[in-house]
Amino acid sequence: MSPSPRPAPVYRAACFLVGSILFLIALGGQVTTKVAGLAVPDWPGTFGQNMFTFPWAQMTACALVFLEHAHRLVAAGVGLITLGVLAWVWSTTQDRWARGLSLGAAGLVVVQGVIGGQRVLQVEWILGCIHGCLAQVYLAVAGGLALVLSRFWSQPIRSDDLSKARMRMVWGMTGLVFFQTILGAFMRHEGPGFLSIPDFPKIYGEWLPAFWRSEVLQGINEVRATELQWPATTVSLISWQILHRTLGILVAGGIFAGAVWSVGPSSTPKWWRRGVTLWAALAGTQVFLGILTIWSGRLPEIATLHVLVGAGLVLTGWLLGLAAWRSVQTDSPLEAADRRSASAAFS
Repeated sequence: MSPSPRPAPVYRAACFLVGSILFLIALGGQVTTKVAGLAVPDWPGTFGQNMFTFPWAQMTACALVFLEHAHRLVAAGVGLITLGVLAWVWSTTQDRWARGLSLGAAGLVVVQGVIGGQRVLQVEWILGCIHGCLAQVYLAVAGGLALVLSRFWSQPIRSDDLSKARMRMVWGMTGLVFFQTILGAFMRHEGPGFLSIPDFPKIYGEWLPAFWRSEVLQGINEVRATELQWPATTVSLISWQILHRTLGILVAGGIFAGAVWSVGPSSTPKWWRRGVTLWAALAGTQVFLGILTIWSGRLPEIATLHVLVGAGLVLTGWLLGLAAWRSVQTDSPLEAADRRSASAAFS
C-alpha cells in the first residue's frame, strides 16, 4: 500500500492561520477582561508614534499598555498571514471554495482592524462587542478554508443516510453557541471588568430576586459596593447574565444529547465520532469554565480561557457541519474537475 500523500504546504499555512487567530482571540480576551482596550488612546499610531517602531521600554513600562499594544502587533501579524495565505491560494489552486474563503478571510481581517481602531477612537462599547463577535466569524471562515484545502474535501468520505440530519443538528446547535458568544460579548463590553452576578447557581443568595424593582436593585448595588467593592450593575446586565448562564447549560445539554444520538447508528463514520466527541468535551469544559469564572470573581486567565474554548466550540461545530455537508454532495462535472485539481496539489 502506498503511503498517504503529505498535506499541501498551503493547507498547513491555512491551519497555521487558524492557530494564529485563536491566539489573537485569547489575547483580545485578556485585553477586554483587564479593561486594557483604551490603555493606548490613539490609532493607528501609539501615543503619536509609529505602531511598529514604538520603543520597547515605553511599551513595557505599563502592563496595560503592553497588553493592548501587543494585541495590535499580533493583529497586524495575523493580517499579514491572512494576506499571504490569500496570495498562496490564488496562485496555486483554481478551487472556487478555496479562493472565495481566502478572499472572505482577507476582507474580514481588514474590517476587523478598522472596527478595532474605531473602538479606540469613538470609545463605543458596542463597537468592541461587534469586534469580538466578528472575530468568531473570521475564525470560522479561516477554519473553513483549511477544511477546503484538506484531503477530506478533495476526497470526501461518503457518509450514511443520517448525514443531513447530523448536519442540521450540529449547525443548529452551533448557531445557538454563536448566540451565546453574542450574549457574552454584550456582558463583557457593556460592563467591563466586573460580573453582574457574583454567585452561582443562585443570584445574590436567591433563586430569582426581583432585580427589576428599583429598591431591590438598590440593595444589590449596596452589597456590591460594601462587600465586593465592585461598581454598580444594571437591570440589563443582570438580565444578560441570567440568559447567558441559562442558555449555556441548555445548549451544552443539547450538544451532549445530539452527540449521543448521532453516534448511535453503526454506520456513523469514524471522523464524525471523533469530531462530535471533541465537540461535546468542549461544551462540558465551557460550562465548567463559565461556572469557575463566576466563582473566581472573574479571574482574567479563567475568563480568557472561557472565551477561547467558546471560540473552539463555534469552530468545531461549524467544521463538523461543513464536513457533513460535503460528505453527501454529488459531484457535477465542474466540481469533479475542481476536485482533481485540488488533489493534484497533494501529489
